[in-house]
Amino acid sequence: MGNPSVAGGDAPRLTAVRKAAIGIGDFGFNLYWQTAGLYLLFFYTDVLDLPAATAGFIYMAALIWDAALDPVLGVVVDRTRTRMGRYRPYLLLGGAPLALGFVSVFAGPVWPGAGAVVFAAIAHLLFRTLYAVVSIPYAALFARITRDSAQRGDMAGVRMVFGTLAAIAVAALTLPVAQALSTPEAPRRGWLILAAVYGVIAAFCLLAVAWAARGLDVAEDEAPPPRPLRDVLRSLAANRALMLVLGAVVLSAFSGTMFSKNLLYYFKYVVGDAKLGSVALAIGALTAAICVPAFAVVVRLAGKRATWLIGAVPGLAGLVLWHLADGQGVVLLFAAVVLQAMGLASYVVCFWGMLPDTVEYGEWRTGVRTESMVFGLVVLGQKAALGLGAGFLGIALTHVGYAPNAAQTPETLAGIKAMMFWIPLAGGLVSAGLIALYPITRASHERMVAEIAARSADAPVAPTKLSLQETVIQ
Repeated sequence: MGNPSVAGGDAPRLTAVRKAAIGIGDFGFNLYWQTAGLYLLFFYTDVLDLPAATAGFIYMAALIWDAALDPVLGVVVDRTRTRMGRYRPYLLLGGAPLALGFVSVFAGPVWPGAGAVVFAAIAHLLFRTLYAVVSIPYAALFARITRDSAQRGDMAGVRMVFGTLAAIAVAALTLPVAQALSTPEAPRRGWLILAAVYGVIAAFCLLAVAWAARGLDVAEDEAPPPRPLRDVLRSLAANRALMLVLGAVVLSAFSGTMFSKNLLYYFKYVVGDAKLGSVALAIGALTAAICVPAFAVVVRLAGKRATWLIGAVPGLAGLVLWHLADGQGVVLLFAAVVLQAMGLASYVVCFWGMLPDTVEYGEWRTGVRTESMVFGLVVLGQKAALGLGAGFLGIALTHVGYAPNAAQTPETLAGIKAMMFWIPLAGGLVSAGLIALYPITRASHERMVAEIAARSADAPVAPTKLSLQETVIQ
């Protein structure tokens, strides 16, 4: 009947070694995610010379395809039963194919014209498909290994430390190393070498996760009967906490794309040095790495909702400083990046800490537990928003007259600056407003978990009436 200490109400203590080995998966995934998120659009336009709108469309289509796969994979993963567990087989077997798919993104295109576009699109779709197949089980694993909210907060901090370390490496190394290893005759060679190195490292990280998850992601003797789709949808729709987190994530992902993906263009064409963009990205990633443990402590003291809102203050202040620092030198620009990175650190710690708690909220409200569907839905929203943001950015760059590797007009530069301020500012304000309504506290989560366990022990049927009043989690 599975492992009651993991799947039930008890909460076994996770050792520091296990926490680190499971969290290191985020280092591997962020080698992929950060490289694609920070550099791929720039690689398409300024290395492969694809039109900005075309590059944005490829990026958008691949991410939306990835997003559409997530809920489907959530259902598949929920129903997976093997002697190795529910999630571990995907981590054990998926690492090598994912690495090869990532390399293929930078291996082409090799044909001119329409052939280049087709190659880039197919390679990107392949990579995103493999990424979804492996990342959804990894994300859902965190709701299964423990139900203790405090330990989940610790795990969120651990995985975000690894994620930000990967972001530092990607931000600091990718552009200068890729340029150093490439030549005018082979402009893709450095990118291809780095992609291969990142892929090998990431594959070993996933193997470490699979090793550490032994005994936590245990095989179940009997698979529970599949839930009717209407019950699953009812549980998701009734999950107010999930809907608020989803809304905040979607807004943050879309609006943040306007800043992050414009950063290299800003430094290359406004400041006049693309390598300073890599420096800015590295500074931001280093700041986030330093701040993630600090915000993990704040989560312990103040709770996840308050920590998100606390972190929103420097994040929004950084946007304002960036807007005011235009033309005032790179020092102020770097300072603005530091402030925004502080907000990002709060966001990632709270987001990954809140999401598993919404699984119990939905189960408490409806009696239906669909952890993979919850994670799949949120990742779907995040990826779709990122994809739409990239597509919108490609169209917007074309609209303001962007031409790769050429001097930009004043109107083009003004358009880039406007996109980097107004859209992220609006998204940050509205997403903070949604999180202010987030209903789960640590105390209310503990009560929910206790009630769920009591229901399972006393009457293993779907509840029709809730005994814990809604006011508990306001």
